[in-house]
Amino acid sequence: MKSNYFMVLLSLLTISLSYSCQREIQQIELHAVETGSLVSGLNNVNVVYFIPSDLDTVPGYKERINGVMVYTQNFMAKWMGHWGYTNKYIGLPVDLQGKVKLDVIRGTQPKSSYPYEGGAGAVMDEVNAYYTSHPNEKSSDHILVIMPAYSFGSNGDPSGGPFYGIGRWCFALDYPGLDTLNFGLANDNFATKWIGGLAHELGHGINLPHNGGAQSENLQFGTTLMGYGNGTYGKSPTYLSPADAAILANAQPFSQSVRTDWYTSPGFQSNKLYAKYENGDIVVSGKFTSQKLVKNIAYYHRNKGNDNGGYKSVTFASKPIGVDSFYMRMPVDDFRDKGNTNYEFTIRFVHENGSISNIVNDYSFANGVPVINFGDRPAYSKANWSISSFSSQETAAENGLASNIIDNAANTFWHSRWSSNASSYPHEIVVNMGASLEVNRFTFRQRNSRQIKDLEIWISANGTTWTSLGNFALASSTSPQDIILPAVRTFRFFKLQMKSAHDGQQFGALAEVDTYKD
Repeated sequence: MKSNYFMVLLSLLTISLSYSCQREIQQIELHAVETGSLVSGLNNVNVVYFIPSDLDTVPGYKERINGVMVYTQNFMAKWMGHWGYTNKYIGLPVDLQGKVKLDVIRGTQPKSSYPYEGGAGAVMDEVNAYYTSHPNEKSSDHILVIMPAYSFGSNGDPSGGPFYGIGRWCFALDYPGLDTLNFGLANDNFATKWIGGLAHELGHGINLPHNGGAQSENLQFGTTLMGYGNGTYGKSPTYLSPADAAILANAQPFSQSVRTDWYTSPGFQSNKLYAKYENGDIVVSGKFTSQKLVKNIAYYHRNKGNDNGGYKSVTFASKPIGVDSFYMRMPVDDFRDKGNTNYEFTIRFVHENGSISNIVNDYSFANGVPVINFGDRPAYSKANWSISSFSSQETAAENGLASNIIDNAANTFWHSRWSSNASSYPHEIVVNMGASLEVNRFTFRQRNSRQIKDLEIWISANGTTWTSLGNFALASSTSPQDIILPAVRTFRFFKLQMKSAHDGQQFGALAEVDTYKD
């Protein structure tokens, strides 16, 4: 079993002896991993044991929680490696005895002040105050909070305070049966439910949404942890999906990199998105720009009819093509629900700094066949396009050229003149497509500010005689927006007469315009 976990020596075993033989050091590292010891990283999940003022620690909590965390760390490392992410493990803090380091915090209030519903905020406030006073003890933005159970049902099932994931926080509970030794027993004292629940909520706390994996994977590997795996974890086959692994591989606790930009805005922009159903597959592809590299892409299909939480979402994952493109085929055979139902389709672009950019679209299944009605259509080439005229453009204070709306770059834009003698609505741009084309669809992309609200589109064969196609409204969105004509029209020139803005100001901006025929 190979290992590159170089942090094991100091963080796990706290060996102070000096070894002259590198081979001996490597053997000690290997032994630590193979015997199930915790592995500490550079950006560890902070593990908090939070005790309301009217409760106490649960007997044996340190040993039991250590066992749970070792099991969970090994489980995640196994599936990360299975999907091709070698030497990727969730970093956990380790104390001088080689056990998980718990930051024990005694709450200032009784358990009634930390209820399941709404109690997380009060806990988070006190934990944040603790780390403000002990800044050196916090090693990442992710925090797992474990609290003693408040009560037990007639069958012995524990219950308590918050038990869910919120952002980069996750909550779980402790009770005497929370012990991996109970896994697989005829009566496991609810260990599978609550240990699996802890692992599931930990997944939420390290950026994972619900998902049920693909049908072919379920048949081979069991149940996804982020689906209903809290009921199978440690008892029957449970796994992380490729989509889970794609997200975790770039999460802060799985990284050995020092960054100051964790989860900051990645400067992402979707430029093109194509989608179709072809030969039994849903096929998506596209182009994007991003200031932070896109490392992985995860695809989630949620049945809107019967899966509000996304527990059964069908998922896939891919790598980007170069630094600005992607392509993915997703077999319909991997879907469980293929009747007449509606789906929400989310593409999650996972960046090098852990942040995630989402594109969300809807589609439906009809009689077992996907009806794909989202995405860009193949637009006409703009190689021979030019700007015939414009009412104004800003070139002194920024690059707001009118020609930016036909340069195939969603991150550039036209802006009306504003640095001097600011122009007001209506603003106008005339585009020459270089040849007469048959068109029944315009696609617009707005800038993220100074967005156009109302506009009129005119067409002309010669640039002199004009015919209005009517008045249209654009949404306040940076996503592609289509204006579909009732019939195909043939023209060479089109005029955009912009009449108002969403912000009510005199300024206008537009990122891109395309034309095509369906």
